[in-house]
Formats: sequence, C-alpha cells, structure tokens
Amino acid sequence: MSGRVSALAPIQRIDLFREVLDRIVAFIDENELKPGDRLPGDRELVATLQVSRPVVQQALKVLEGLGRVKVQQGLGTFVADDGLRVAASELIRGLRPGGDLPARLLQARRLLEAEVIRAAYARHRDALLAELGEVLRGRRGQLDDEVEEASLDLQFEATFGKFCDNQVLARMQVMLHHAWLQCQLDEAVQLADRYSLHAEHEAILACLTAADLDGAVTLFASHLSSLEPEASGANRPR
Repeated sequence: MSGRVSALAPIQRIDLFREVLDRIVAFIDENELKPGDRLPGDRELVATLQVSRPVVQQALKVLEGLGRVKVQQGLGTFVADDGLRVAASELIRGLRPGGDLPARLLQARRLLEAEVIRAAYARHRDALLAELGEVLRGRRGQLDDEVEEASLDLQFEATFGKFCDNQVLARMQVMLHHAWLQCQLDEAVQLADRYSLHAEHEAILACLTAADLDGAVTLFASHLSSLEPEASGANRPR
C-alpha cells in the first residue's frame, strides 16, 4: 500500500443516539402517524433498531422533551400534538446555528424558569416537593444504568411548569425546552455529566424543602450556567 493513509475516526456515541432519534421520527413521518397514535413498544424498538434498551428509553424521553411523543406509564408511547414543537422551531428560526445560540437560550431559560419555580412553589408547595422527590428517587435508582444522553432529560425542570398554574409561563417553558434540546442535538456538543446534574437537582430540592426559595432559584441559575459550553467544556466532536 502506498500513499497517504487516512486515519479511521471513532464513531461518536451522540451520533448513534441521534440516529435512533431520527429512525423513530422517520417511522412517525413515513407512516403518517397522527397525535394519539401508538408507537411500537420498547422491546420491538430494541429488536428493530438493534440497540440497547436504555438507549431506546432515553431516546423516547428526549423525543418527549422535543414534543414528538408522549410517554404514558403502563400504556405505551404515543405521538404528541406538535403545536408547541412547531412554535419552538419558529422561536429559533432564522437564528444562526452554533455560536452563542445555546448561551442565549440558557439566558432565556434562567429568566423564565426562575418565575416558574417561584410560581409553582407559591401555589402548590407540598405537591411540588412530593413530585420532585419522586422524580429524583426514580432517577437515583437508574443513574448507573442510564446512558450519557440521560443528561438531556428535563423531567425535573418540567415538573415546576406542571405546578406553576400559569399556562403562558408553562407553555413558554416547554417551548424553550424544545428549542434548547434541539440545539444540543444539532450542535453535537459534549453532554453534561448526569451524576453532577442529579446532585445539583438534589441540592435545589433540599433548598425548597428547607423553605429557602431564593437559595433554590440561585442554585438553579448556577445549574443552568454549568450547561454553557464555556463552563462545561462542551465542544464539537472531532
């Protein structure tokens, strides 16, 4: 063999994960599934896509965060109404991909989610704390078995929107979550450490349990700041 030989590049894990997302979305589109239609179960997806069950489960969670599906425990996964997803796409349409777009989205999230947290805590403190605790207990038991992409799970944050009793704030939160998740996937950034994020969520809940609302809001702002590329060392895969 003569001449220059190109080195083989490793397959990035996020590329495999995006492929799983793309295959499920393509299944929805190509079969013209409508909101409320049921998707194949986890076992069928694992067998068809030939990936692990944790990857499929996390892909469905991310697709739920992106507004494509709705996961109902014990019933299955269903196509979601995509109204808010379309609105989220419009929110960032025309903005230059990359650059400071992720940081700008996080800035918007810091401002909005502070209000969502305060509203949820003021209106439904006990129910909010109970559900946040349940969410974190579930995550704690799964951390070691989860895939890296579990750091894209926004269930903890979305719980505040569920209890804020303000449909405008809740919808704006969902739109920002959709836009931020899509940006993370499009930019192929290095994912945040799921263990660190879980510890930050637990610290936020501890503040709320101790009736330290201001402390919880401050910790949440710091939590979001840790997701910025400069803070987390995120970069494009080589």
